Amino acid sequence: MRTIKIIVVIVSALFCFSCANNSNSGDVVLNDSVAKQVPSETWEDFLRTKDSLWTVYNESTDEDEVKKAKEMLYDMACNAEKGTLANTEYERYKARIEAEFQKLDSLWPNHMKLFIKEKEKWERYHDAVYEVVVHEDNGSIGGLYILGVQKQSVDLWKASFHNLLLFGQGQEIAFPDSTFTSHMIDEAYSVFLKQEDEDRYNGFSDNEKDGMAEHHKAIELEWKLWNEWMAYRKKVSKALPKDLRKTYDGCTNLTMRTKLLQLKNKDAAWDVFCNGVCLD
Repeated sequence: MRTIKIIVVIVSALFCFSCANNSNSGDVVLNDSVAKQVPSETWEDFLRTKDSLWTVYNESTDEDEVKKAKEMLYDMACNAEKGTLANTEYERYKARIEAEFQKLDSLWPNHMKLFIKEKEKWERYHDAVYEVVVHEDNGSIGGLYILGVQKQSVDLWKASFHNLLLFGQGQEIAFPDSTFTSHMIDEAYSVFLKQEDEDRYNGFSDNEKDGMAEHHKAIELEWKLWNEWMAYRKKVSKALPKDLRKTYDGCTNLTMRTKLLQLKNKDAAWDVFCNGVCLD
């Protein structure tokens, strides 16, 4: 953690530098308090600091250090580097999910055929979430925003498979007392879709409305694949032994609660204002 703390101090000084006033000649003028903090060769220092952050992000095994470096890089990065961050985060969370799935295999090998098929259902749903967001604003949004919205399907993975893994590893899982149903989700989807149409179609030209129609279709497909995933979980539940089934059903209920919150809270539940790289 010492490395990241030193970098934080340097970056703070450099941000102060970037906000300093310009003189009439175009040279940078530093306030006295800022000048004391900023080392010489400031632009070179800035680049070295950014390189150091990339090193921490790519090589550190300390999760807190990596998270902090990621947040700082987002603030400093150009668009191309932000795209690199988004792609890297996407590959990292795919690797984490695959690693968790292999652990499930070691815990319940007799049920892995069912779980493998369910993983395919979740992946199709996850891909549909991607299609929803790329059709938003006629596909003009950036990679980090897409990654941020995709976090919603990762949160659903955590509620379902990740919690099942924790149970298999001997941890207690806190499940909601209330029961959440497919009917509740369908109603929330209907309201969500209606609100999206009202928000996005008003004030658009005919050409832009064509793009919004694609966005509508993408949400409907996501909805369809969500229902297919939940229907398959019912099938899996019936094939599991009693003790495992109880926890599995609890994970399903938690997953539905999470999805319901996402739909009712709209973009806020997707955490799209978290710099787009907060897949923790």
